[in-house]
This record gives sequence, C-alpha cells and structure tokens, in this order.
Amino acid sequence: MLGTFGNKALGLRRLAQGGFRTLPMVSVDADAVRAGQPIPLDAIRAQLGSTAWLAVRSSSATEDTETTAAAGAFRTELGVAFEQLSDAVIRVSESLPLNGGPHGIVIQPMVADAVASGVLFTHPDRYAVALAPGLCAHVVNGHPVEERGFYPSGETWYTRPDDRRNLECLRMNQETGEFRTELAGPSPWTPALHKALLRTYRDLERHFGRPMDAEWTWDGRNLTLLQARPVTADWHHEPWLLDNSNLAESYAGVVQPMTVSVAANLYRTVYQDLLDASGVPRSIIERHAPVFDHLVTSVHGRMYYVMNHWYAMMAFLPGYGRNKVNLERMISAQTKTQPFLPESLNPSLTLRWTYYPIVIHKLLTFKAKRVAFARDVRRGFERLDALNWGQLDAQDVQRIWRELEAEWLRRWYLTVENDTALMTLLGWAEKKFGPDKLESYLRMETPSVAQLRTLHRVAQACVQVPGAAEALKRGDEAEFYSALQPQSHVALALKSYLAEFGGRFPNELKLEQPSPLDSFDLLAQTLLDAAQHPLPEPHRGDERSIPWGIRKLRQFIRQREELRLLRSTAFGWLRRLLLRAGDLAAAQGLLDHRDDVFWLTREEWLETDPTTWRAAVAAQKHAYANYRSEPLPRSFAWLPGEEPPRAEATEGSATMNGHRVVPGRIEGRVLVMPEFQPGPWPEFDILVARHTDPGWSLLLAQSKGLVIEQGGLLSHASIVARELGIPTLVGVDGASLQLRTGDRIVLDATSGTLYPSTHA
Repeated sequence: MLGTFGNKALGLRRLAQGGFRTLPMVSVDADAVRAGQPIPLDAIRAQLGSTAWLAVRSSSATEDTETTAAAGAFRTELGVAFEQLSDAVIRVSESLPLNGGPHGIVIQPMVADAVASGVLFTHPDRYAVALAPGLCAHVVNGHPVEERGFYPSGETWYTRPDDRRNLECLRMNQETGEFRTELAGPSPWTPALHKALLRTYRDLERHFGRPMDAEWTWDGRNLTLLQARPVTADWHHEPWLLDNSNLAESYAGVVQPMTVSVAANLYRTVYQDLLDASGVPRSIIERHAPVFDHLVTSVHGRMYYVMNHWYAMMAFLPGYGRNKVNLERMISAQTKTQPFLPESLNPSLTLRWTYYPIVIHKLLTFKAKRVAFARDVRRGFERLDALNWGQLDAQDVQRIWRELEAEWLRRWYLTVENDTALMTLLGWAEKKFGPDKLESYLRMETPSVAQLRTLHRVAQACVQVPGAAEALKRGDEAEFYSALQPQSHVALALKSYLAEFGGRFPNELKLEQPSPLDSFDLLAQTLLDAAQHPLPEPHRGDERSIPWGIRKLRQFIRQREELRLLRSTAFGWLRRLLLRAGDLAAAQGLLDHRDDVFWLTREEWLETDPTTWRAAVAAQKHAYANYRSEPLPRSFAWLPGEEPPRAEATEGSATMNGHRVVPGRIEGRVLVMPEFQPGPWPEFDILVARHTDPGWSLLLAQSKGLVIEQGGLLSHASIVARELGIPTLVGVDGASLQLRTGDRIVLDATSGTLYPSTHA
C-alpha cells in the first residue's frame, strides 16, 4: 500500500536523493485504494509526524512524463485535516485513470505560512520565475502574478508587472484551514530569495540536464521544492521576427528552393567566417551553429531575414548597440524589436580587449585583401570560361560546384566588412552634413553606371553592323553572330562585356531566372534598348575639395558596387552549372525538364539519391502552386510551421510620401512594375517599383523619375539615381498598388511627395 507510486512520487524521491530540500512524503497505491484495501493511517502519521494540515495530490503514471505534464488533469485536495484524510485519498484516487498504472497518491504537510511560493522554469539560456505571497496553488492555477526572468548569471532579463495594485494571493488560516484570496501587497522578492532561486536553478540544470518545471515555497530562510517535472514544450519559444525590406531587392517575389538553399548556405558561411576573422573563437561559433543556419528563411516561397538570428550574430562582438543600429540601417529594417539573446553570445573579456586592435589591423590591410580576393575570383571566372562544358558529366558539375564554394565563400566575408565600414562612415556623414550637401557629395561615377556606359557603347556598335539590328529584332541568334563575324572588334567587345557584366541582369541572384547569358531573346532586347538610350555625361567633381571622410565613404560605395558585380557574375556561373546539371538529369530521366533542378534544394541535389528528385520536385511545385497570389507583409512575427499573415491592403491616398534621395520635380506618365518585366516597355516618364536590383540599371537609366517602395540611401536605385541626376523617392509604401501604368502624376522629390497630375 505504501511505497513509490506514479511519477510525482518518483520525482519527489529523486529530488530528495539529489540533495534538494523537499517536504516529507508518503506515497499510497491508488489502485489498492480503489480495490478497497484499508488506508494505513497509523503508518502515514508515523512518517509525516504531527502536522495540522495535509496536501493530497495525484501521482499518476500518465502525468509528469517526458512528453506530457497532464497538469490539472486529476484531483488535488489542500488543507486536509488528518481525520479527513481517508475520504480525501479516496476522492483523489477516483479521479485517476483505471489503466496505464501504477497510479498513486502523494500526501505531504501543507506549508501554510509560506512567505512566497511559485514556479521556476529552467532552460540552458535562461530561467523564469512566477511568484506570489502565500500558497503556490494561486500561481499554479494561472492567476496574474509577479513574473521575473533571468540569465544563467542571475542578471535580470525581464520583470513584470510593475503595477502590483491588482495582484492577489492565496492564504490559509492555520487555525481553521479555510482559504482566502486577498491583495498581494508588497512584493515578497528579496535578494535572499533571488540567491536561493539562482542556486536551485543551477542545481536543477546540473542534476537533470534538461528544462524543468519546478514548484517551490519560501519561508523567508529556506526554499523547498514541492515538485519538479520535465518541461514538455519550449516555455520560451520566441516567434521569428521576419523582415525583407532590403532582401527583396536581391530576391524579389517567389523564390524557388535551390536559390533559397544556396543563399542560406552563403549567409551561413560568410558570417561564420566574418566572426572568425574578428576574433570570435571557432569553437564558440560552432556551439551556436543554429544562429547561422537560419539567418534567412523562406515563407511560402518569399525570402526573409530572421532578425532574431541577425541580432544574435551581432551580439558575439563588442559594441552590440552600435552594431545593431548599423545593421538595421544597412538592411533598411522595419523590425527593430529586441529579442531575447543568450548570455553565452556575449564577447569574452579577452575579445573585448583584442577586438579593436583587430578592427584597426583589418582596416589597414583591407584594400590588399579586397584586391587579392577580386583577382582570385576573376581568375575563377576565366577557368570556368575555358571549360569544355559539353564534356562535363554530373559528377564533374558537382565537383566544380563544391570547389567553387570552397574557393569563393572562404573570403566572401570581406564584402560584409566593406558594408560595415560604409555604414559607419555614412552615419557620421549624415550627422555632419545636411541632406543637400550629402547628396551632392555622393554623386559620383560607380561601377553600375560604368557598366551602363559600356553597354551603350557595345550596343551601338552592334546595331551599326549591317544586318545585326534586323537579326536582333527577329531574335535570330545565328544570323546575328554571323553578321558580327566580319567585324571582329565588335564581336570581341560584346564577348568582353558579357564576360565582365553578363551576370548582371534583373533578379540576378534568383538562380532560376533566365539571363542574357542563356536567353538570346533577353540579350537581343537588352542590346536594342541600350542602343537607343544614351546616358548623360558623368558628374565630375573636384575630389580635392571633398572632405577626407567623404572620400573614404565614396571609396567604400564604389567597392561595394564592385563586390556586388563579382557576386552577380558568380551567380551567373552557378546558374550555368545548374543548367548543365539539369540537362544531364533530364537526359537520364531523373528530371522532366532541365529547369526542374531549381525546384531541388542545394542539399537534395548534392547529397540525395537522384532517383528521389522527381518526387521532391513534384512536392515543391505542389506546395508553391498558390504562393504567387499571396500578398505577404514586409515584416511580421512568425512561428515556423504556422500560416503567415497576409499583407493588409493599403488605403488609397491622393498624396503619397517618401524619403528624398535626389531632389527635383517631374510630371509625367507612370510605368508600374512590381516585379521586373523585360522590354519593350511603353513610353513612360516615372518608374514605380517595389524594389530594384543592379539588373534594373538599363530601365532606371531610361527613367526621368523614380518611386521605389523599398530601399535606402545606399540601395542600388539610389546610387544610380544620384549619378544620373534622376529625381527619386524611396520608402513610398503602397505606391505600386495605388498607381497604374499610364497614370499621370507629379513627383516632387524635393519635398518628398507625389500626387495626381491636374493635366490629362
């Protein structure tokens, strides 16, 4: 009849054996009670001693398990006098299941005069406490109580609520056994209680090695555990804070699985290497691998930054507050909430001392490293260009892919270091100079505009070759190259342009997107458009009259564009490798079409049995079927696996506002392009887009005004607009939804507004 029956009794026995302070306990066989066996009251009294009031609780084999708590599922009786014990035990036993035993009942003394009681939730990165004066039942039953959260060091993570006027507690009259609810009054929290809970947290972590849910009571001197059960669900599962304000510039609209997985691997490797080069021990980086596994994610086919993980990544380095602000400005983040960050991310004392000398050394050596990196990447392009692509088999393609990842990704973190320096300088410049002065300082020739000038010259040379323009208009590839053959210098100029800039096309980082490198129709239209639209003369300023800090800022902007060009070309080669892999797989019947390779993930393509590819592709296509029609917000909180929210419709307004990039006023017809569409385009004056990337440069150059929903001062559209002197607003929410192609509007970029034109 007496022993250890059910999980609650077993848990209390383990706590006592582990050295934790617990109350005396008697465990009764509930199945024997239900069978009519007499309850051994004398033996119970002998074990518990003379106590006025008892607690009688269930101890089922189905509660407090590794997978389910079953809290509150069975009966509990508090304030039981000894003469009432038999009836209470019978009532509790009758609430327990008939099967799945053994089931038991736990009998313990009541702590009627507790100063405070509560619940302690443990986790390797944090612990949380819910407490109230008096009895623990008030806390367990879910009433509003005082809550506090702490890091493993004992430092406060959060405290709520601040206003205690409406908090209540449960107390027991020790004379009568009656319970009463009353106002909680002053907080029972004291340094001594804090110290006792911290010690108990650490002991629970060490003893159990997993998150626990422990009930406790405090008499002013000692903390006693009433029970401890495994946590069966993450008690602090924070939603992901998603934001694609900047990411949509590179990964617009719905993005297929191959691109998502390649981008995730790119971000993972680059930022791990960045921290490694900044002095963070590789062992610490590897211990926090999940931070880097989800810097970006896909929700219904759309790419988002997971801001929780970006903030966590920033926390590895000294100066978190400044780094966080720079990050938010760099990616034009709408989501700026501070999530929970584990103490284990904090930089060590050694890193705090060595970090800034490391930064100074990196700044001094950055130029040499960047030049060497760009040289080596371009040499990789040359090796790829020299390959006999028609002879590559599936194993060759995968081998080359892995070699490129090893060669290119290892130093790609230099691009992030360039952006970090750029944003630091930009923050200084915005404080130092007014917007007009800064706008004039940032007008300069960049690689993006240099590319447009090169394209215009090459395109004009091509269309002036007899027969070439007609071949381009008909989309006749063979006739076009045949026409160029006698003009070897023109053919060579085109080949050189494609080798250097051919990867720069709209949605260039979406590997599934056709490009002029593999679509002659796109190349033909690009050449025809470029030949017809000369660019204005470049802005020439006296560099000597520009402050030193601005000259450095301009240098980092140019370097950023150069590095983005390398990235564009690299993705062009990756696309070509994947197309070769798709051709081979389709020829072997492993895929239906070569473009189906983009429906696989990088890991599926490199690591899984090819005979499973068709099924994987079919599953992805089915999942993506309705994604394009779903409007998702630019930022939102989301728990993985749940349905994302839909974007709210923007209310129409006659006047819209944005942030000025280039001042000026233009009135004219609108071309609305939520996502890039190749030409020919209708005649227009003002381009309205959600976002742009470097592949839009030709269309931007044909615009007299720009209205961009997403982007910042250093977005690609802003850089091109400044160089070409195009009046531009960014951050104009909902413009692509409220306006229609052909509308006439007035864009007053100087005042930051646009509104309908009064002229028909």
